[in-house]
Amino acid sequence: MVTPMISKLSAKLNIKGLGEKIKQPKFLIIIGLVGILIIGLSSLLPKFKQNKLKTGENFDCDEYRRLMEDNVRSVVTGITGDKNATVVVTLRNGIRYSYADDTKTDSSTTDGEKAVQSSSRNESNHITVRTSSGEEKALIVTENMPEIRGVAIVCVGGDSEALSSEIKAAVMAALDITEKRIYITGRN
Repeated sequence: MVTPMISKLSAKLNIKGLGEKIKQPKFLIIIGLVGILIIGLSSLLPKFKQNKLKTGENFDCDEYRRLMEDNVRSVVTGITGDKNATVVVTLRNGIRYSYADDTKTDSSTTDGEKAVQSSSRNESNHITVRTSSGEEKALIVTENMPEIRGVAIVCVGGDSEALSSEIKAAVMAALDITEKRIYITGRN
């Protein structure tokens, strides 16, 4: 029962005839031109801003701070409806990197007549990689984001105790900071 349906469908679509047309040079040229046209048109479309952090040397603490402020502002807007909430995030330190290293340890022991002496020497070198531009850079193993020192929020309804505690709970969960690091006040 399935086979007759497939043969009827293939007859309607004329799949065999389509295969013959694809092999013709005219058809291949038309497909190629359409592809080039689509690529050309895509370069004319507006680029959408992506909310991603840059990594490596291009990463900026100010960019991280602004991203955290935008995230908190969107949480506050979701709770209060205030689209003009003011949010200030302060950071404790900068970005910390851990680099891959190659450690060599030499140890030696000498047995003298009166005492045993031992010594060891550690030599550590960072592992470097060559970039596409030809320069050598240390290989980063981990990148630790700056610690958030505190958050100040000024919003409509921020002087309400119930709303303030709701905002604090959301910010504490979002940023993984304690209540002591969050200050909320109302807008006049």
